[in-house]
Amino acid sequence: MHWKKRMPRAVREMEFAEYGSAREDRPVAVDCALGTNPLGSPRCVAETAAERVVGDLCAYPGDDLPLRRALSDAWRGAFSPEEVVLGTGSIGLLVGLARTFCAPGAQVLGVLPQFPDGPMHFQLSGASYRAIPLSPPDYRLDLDAMKAAMTGEESLLYLDRPHNPTGQAVPLAEVEGLARACDERGTLLIVDEAYGDFLPPDESALNLSRPSLVVLRSFSKGRGLAGIRAGYAVIRDGEARRFMKKTTPPFSVNSIALSLASRALGDEAFLLRSRAAVAAVKRRIVEAVEATPHFSVAVTHDQVPILLLSSRIEGDDLYDRLMRQGIRTEAGTCFEGLGAESVRLRVPAPEELDAFLERWSAAAKS
Repeated sequence: MHWKKRMPRAVREMEFAEYGSAREDRPVAVDCALGTNPLGSPRCVAETAAERVVGDLCAYPGDDLPLRRALSDAWRGAFSPEEVVLGTGSIGLLVGLARTFCAPGAQVLGVLPQFPDGPMHFQLSGASYRAIPLSPPDYRLDLDAMKAAMTGEESLLYLDRPHNPTGQAVPLAEVEGLARACDERGTLLIVDEAYGDFLPPDESALNLSRPSLVVLRSFSKGRGLAGIRAGYAVIRDGEARRFMKKTTPPFSVNSIALSLASRALGDEAFLLRSRAAVAAVKRRIVEAVEATPHFSVAVTHDQVPILLLSSRIEGDDLYDRLMRQGIRTEAGTCFEGLGAESVRLRVPAPEELDAFLERWSAAAKS
């Protein structure tokens, strides 16, 4: 029998939507594609990076307990070091959660559109994924609708907050209500806070202690360290945490990442500057879009650097329209539930704002 016949059917048959910008070879003047920090990386990590690069890289990474303790301290004891599982960014942790909790036949509930990698890996592990469609043009999340859609058979609920691609953040009280419903039904609630560092700390689900909660965080977005591939999960249920550790490869976070992540945790001023800069730039962009006929922005949070931009022009390919003016985004076709009339846009750096607005004006008129 051929090897393809022996591999999991889901891997063989699932369609894979690669980010459109990864294949783009046209000139780019303003890059608004991948969800990094528009301000770049914090300066405080440069010295630490140089020290690690010239240090002893022959040895395996050391104990990750110092970073887990630093995370607990940074959050003023909202969780214990023992509740933390480290991984290669929030995506790596999603893969681990899928491998651990999504046996063939398991059920997962989410929304559409949504960050695609989570649902993809849940299904690759054999689970069925059921999604509640969000209604255009606002695409507003409704957690009461999620609760109403629960059957009690779900292994997982998946909620990205801030939501990708819109950048909206549902109130924390609503998240707690959803977590309470998951507690009652024996369902784990994954709250993916990859963009969470752009929100004030008191708005994070890390402040909730519901036993069903699994909160994911990344150093890639607000902390400006996408290149080191580091993230963490806070898993409240001890048994769920033990199972997750079984499927987590040893040394999954490398020595350089452990050092730089610890150093970045001490630079809260960088996060404050990032939130303020994003809010100022995003406000200008939303105003420009709303002043332009035939285009709209979905509901979004001022401080989160991504937004969902849509065209009401019939047959419009908004990614191509913007790319012709040198603005690179993520095509809506990368997200199930969206089409070519939409794009996810990450706000540019402040020094690129004028160039963006000029090119946006040209694109809207073309």
